[in-house]
Amino acid sequence: MLTRRTFRAALIAVCTLSLAGAGLWWFNRADDAPYAVSADGPRVTLAYDGERPDDDVATFLTVLVQRLAAGDVKGVDALAGGYPDGSGATRESSDFLRPLAASAAAGKVTAKVAGVEDARPLSQRVKAPGGGTSQADLTLADGKHLRVQLAREHGVWWGYAQAPAG
Repeated sequence: MLTRRTFRAALIAVCTLSLAGAGLWWFNRADDAPYAVSADGPRVTLAYDGERPDDDVATFLTVLVQRLAAGDVKGVDALAGGYPDGSGATRESSDFLRPLAASAAAGKVTAKVAGVEDARPLSQRVKAPGGGTSQADLTLADGKHLRVQLAREHGVWWGYAQAPAG
């Protein structure tokens, strides 16, 4: 039979574990990405050279290639909107993206994605969980190249295209 003291201790333990679980969930949650693959946009095929990245990175790259194939360079630039310290990411990239639109729409795009790194100090990781950086090198159907810098901020991947690589 449970005594009042045992019951109170069990109740405190359950409450403490519940609060700890809620705290862990809060720091490890992933916000919903403010972008998605468009059912109405051009159909694009992405293949991966090497290991396939996680689903969030794959979705981001598919959205980027789909917007590029549609000629929506402003939409590609908007994918840098949440890039941390995005001063370098917000520059206008239309000059080199516009000519790549037809190449992105011409067929299969191959992506080589680097592993995710997170070299931020622990204090920054606690303040902004779900961080990390990577890059992807895209080879378009006609052999043209594009490098994409990637960063994960608050559980959402953001990125910006750099002048063609290679």
